[in-house]
Amino acid sequence: GIVNTFSILQQFQWAIEGKNFDHLYWFDPNKEIAMPDEEDRLATRNLMVDADTFIFTLGVSEIWYDKVSGEAFWRAIPVDLFDDQRHGFRVSSVIENVDNLKNIIKIIKKIRPEANIIMTVSPVPLMATFRNISCISASSVSKAILRVAVDEVIRSSTENVYYFPSFEIVKDFFSDPFQEDNRHPKLEVVASIMQSFKRSFL
Repeated sequence: GIVNTFSILQQFQWAIEGKNFDHLYWFDPNKEIAMPDEEDRLATRNLMVDADTFIFTLGVSEIWYDKVSGEAFWRAIPVDLFDDQRHGFRVSSVIENVDNLKNIIKIIKKIRPEANIIMTVSPVPLMATFRNISCISASSVSKAILRVAVDEVIRSSTENVYYFPSFEIVKDFFSDPFQEDNRHPKLEVVASIMQSFKRSFL
């Protein structure tokens, strides 16, 4: 459920660098506040330190953020906790996402210099937007920002940093890739993507 580069970076800063994010709401999928303890942090850190490969799937460039610290939230703020003076919504920029991804890579290279880093962009479109435009248009912009950011990072990165085009496979290779909800890829499309991933990386 962590699908923006800001929250992914937070996870590495929290687990590896011990940065405190107690001022932020971290939500589980049921919109309940989930603040992990030190035991959780160390367990997450151990997973990262032991990993040979990191795979990141980026989903959205729209973020909810804390107006005081500027930090992003994982998800939209539940209505009963929303405070207009504290919580804001905005579209992040290509530059911000490039910086986040570069910082993630920098942290990984410190703890696992030889690790492989694979980035993908989710083909699942936005279900809603808080922008005053069509959700279809907002989704197109959101994905474009992420795709350009990833390309900038890949072109400027050191070795062992890769892009896997699951987004393009869904959007440009298959003529009818989505299930009836018009959001999630069909199972046979997912299977084809995984076979392609296997050929490329395994």
